Amino acid sequence: MTVFENEGVTWRLFTPSDTLFAYQVAVANDPRWWRACKNGLSPQSVIEVAKSFAAGVVISNEARDLGIAFLSETGAAGTGMLDIWSLQDSKAIESVSNIIPEMLSAAFSASNIRALYFERFENDVDLLGHSRPWWKLQIEYPDFAMIQGKYENRTCWVLTRSDFEIHSSSIMDSEA
Repeated sequence: MTVFENEGVTWRLFTPSDTLFAYQVAVANDPRWWRACKNGLSPQSVIEVAKSFAAGVVISNEARDLGIAFLSETGAAGTGMLDIWSLQDSKAIESVSNIIPEMLSAAFSASNIRALYFERFENDVDLLGHSRPWWKLQIEYPDFAMIQGKYENRTCWVLTRSDFEIHSSSIMDSEA
């Protein structure tokens, strides 16, 4: 299995033995991890959601697992839904957000996806890191859900393959 490195942070493909960690991340982000938590946080419901993902990775450093990312393909449309979550401490958040551009590169190079979608609540921690400016707002659902006594908007962002290629090549040019 190939492991990619980024300043001590690595990612590897998700395996069935990572299900407990995925559950821990879901609990840490409840109710923000909407797709996994909307039907409750029983282990069985989280496992059922995890089975629907096309591919998943675990993000970690030398000491521990820090976060997860999942890709759900929508079939013939050539699009995918990206879910990214981390544990809620500052080191995990920083590490996960720093490795996202590398993971996007792997997703676009390993598949025929023409666009990725990413949904988030308005007060979610920003895990897109350096790739945040690459994404375009597609849809905003106002006052979508009450979280901790306040209604929050939910947004859907899109990153097309062509936009990714433009932005990622500019990073490669600046590093050269």
